Amino acid sequence: MRFNIVCSGCRRRYSVEIPNAQGEQTVRCPYCSAPHVLTVQRVVRAAPVSGPAAVAAKVRRGEIISNVIWLILGVLQCVTLYAAAAGVWNVVNAFLALRNVKHIQPGNAGVVPYFDQRRTWLIVLAIVNVVLGGVVGVLLVLYEWRLRDFVLRNRSAFEG
Repeated sequence: MRFNIVCSGCRRRYSVEIPNAQGEQTVRCPYCSAPHVLTVQRVVRAAPVSGPAAVAAKVRRGEIISNVIWLILGVLQCVTLYAAAAGVWNVVNAFLALRNVKHIQPGNAGVVPYFDQRRTWLIVLAIVNVVLGGVVGVLLVLYEWRLRDFVLRNRSAFEG
C-alpha cells in the first residue's frame, strides 16, 4: 500500500510503500528521520477479475462488435468489383457467426471447441482478406484471434 505523508518534524512531503498487511508499521522520514506510525485497519484484497457470466458477456460483446464490422466491411467490399468476392465471403460469415452469439453462455461446453477450432479458419480468413480485401480485414482477424485466446484462457467459464 502506498501512503503519502507530511512529516510532523520537517513538514516535507514523502511517499512510502508498505506491505499490504493489517496492523501498525513504523516508517522514518527520509529527510529528518522522524518516526511515523501507520496503521492499516483492514487488508485490501484484489477482487476476482471476472466470473463466468462476465467472461461470457465480454465474449458475446466482442463477437457482436467483430461481426458487425465484418458486415460493414463486406458490404463496402461488395460495392467494388475487385473486392466483391471477399465482401460476399465476409457478409455470409458474419451472418453465420452472429446467429451463434446467443449460444455464448456460462457453462456451455461447446463454446471452447468452437473458438479452439477457429485457428485454421482465421488463417484462411486473413489470407482471403490480404489477397482480396485489404488491411482492415487483417486487423479484424487479429481482433478475432485475440478474442479466441481470451476464450481459451478463460475456458473454465464455459466448461464449468
